[in-house]
Amino acid sequence: MKMLLVGLLLVSIVGLFIVLFRQRLAWRGIITFLLHGVSAFALLYIVNSTGWIAGIHVPINPATLTGVGLLGIPGLALIVSLKMVGI
Repeated sequence: MKMLLVGLLLVSIVGLFIVLFRQRLAWRGIITFLLHGVSAFALLYIVNSTGWIAGIHVPINPATLTGVGLLGIPGLALIVSLKMVGI
């Protein structure tokens, strides 16, 4: 069973690289997605470490990292605003 999953992972990775090398727009989308995610992670770190917004500490856990990573800076704003409201 484990070998089947490893084989499926390898086939998926090869398929992803085939799509990426054949289409230039795919690279642009991935690079944009990564830049937005990195900038949001940096802002999350700044908000937590400096206390930029008084009394707000956003815990760094898989849920917040996923929200910030997928949504970028608007995701960070959403999480901070939910934290300010008290949810």
